[in-house]
Amino acid sequence: MGLVSVFGLVIGVMALVISMALMTGYRGDLQKKLLGGNAEVFVYSLGGAIADSGRALTVIRSTAGVEEAAPVLFQHALATTEQSTTGSEVMIKGVEPSRRRTSPMLARVIPPAGFETASGEAGVTLGKYLAARLGAAPGSSITITVPTEGSGGFLPRTSSFVVTNVFETGFYEFDARWLFVDLRDAERLAGAPGATNLIEVKLRPGADLDAVVHDIDLRTEHRFAVNDWRDMNRQLFSMLKIQQLVLFIVIGLIVFVSTFNIVSTLIMTVHEKRKEIGILASMGADRKMVARIFLWYGGMVGVIGTGTGVVLGTAICWILTRYHLVSFPPEIAEVYFVSSIPFVTRLQDLAAIVVFSLAVSFLATIAPSLRAARLNPIDALRHE
Repeated sequence: MGLVSVFGLVIGVMALVISMALMTGYRGDLQKKLLGGNAEVFVYSLGGAIADSGRALTVIRSTAGVEEAAPVLFQHALATTEQSTTGSEVMIKGVEPSRRRTSPMLARVIPPAGFETASGEAGVTLGKYLAARLGAAPGSSITITVPTEGSGGFLPRTSSFVVTNVFETGFYEFDARWLFVDLRDAERLAGAPGATNLIEVKLRPGADLDAVVHDIDLRTEHRFAVNDWRDMNRQLFSMLKIQQLVLFIVIGLIVFVSTFNIVSTLIMTVHEKRKEIGILASMGADRKMVARIFLWYGGMVGVIGTGTGVVLGTAICWILTRYHLVSFPPEIAEVYFVSSIPFVTRLQDLAAIVVFSLAVSFLATIAPSLRAARLNPIDALRHE
């Protein structure tokens, strides 16, 4: 019965460790990839293109806490190839090629020689899922069409690019929907040189995000909208935090239910050891001592079960992360935004699990311990 109690607690604690590591890893990986592909702060004009973007960049770069500020051009587009004449709706992002030196994410996206081909043709890079959908490969041609505003309304502008790189970031949104081109090529495609519509700002390590946002807004005289990555993804990460809390409660019920094994084990032990309890009482052991014996027994089961569950859960998380055992096909990755999930065990999560498990284990021992302490030694010896 003791082994059954320990085993039940081990399973519950192990499940709790894995589930918390899953949610922590997913949220952290998603945040890392969002920041790796973009930046912490976004400065843009509500009216479209940023007027006098050069001056705005100078002001932003001189703001305390800012490590880098780079102009970007975002635009919806339609990409077509010979293999996919109907095309696919994409988001085109024009960036400066030099940013590959400061961004690990962009280092995967932008080739070492930049976007241009060896013969000087305009190049484009795209993710592996988008490349598979369009039937594109390095060296193949892609036609990109964007809407532009003219005197007669919105008119399409079309340009051909050569694929110079097919990347994989692990972030499904980038790998399946985004095209990256040189900022100058994006401006020419839009028909508006200098038509930067966003400035991405990367902060120095340890910089206060709120303070930097406030300073940029103040120094640019409130002429632009200034948001940070939390504002852009607030609903998503709030939902993930709620999911993690709900998951802790639901999986925690397994630990709570497993404590019934401890209760039943102690009750059976009290029943089987009535003679020994009676002998101890007749030899002068008081009720508090008898209660402490069973409290220690239940506590030992809780400590062994909790410790073993934490160790096994942490080991399983390491294996799952090390060998990428939890990965998704494209149709699932589209839902969860990532193609694989790391399992991250944090000390604060493990501490919360240990405290919770030991607390419910200790509470489970109280009733059987009090029952053993109230046992009449004369009745116990007479029964034997």
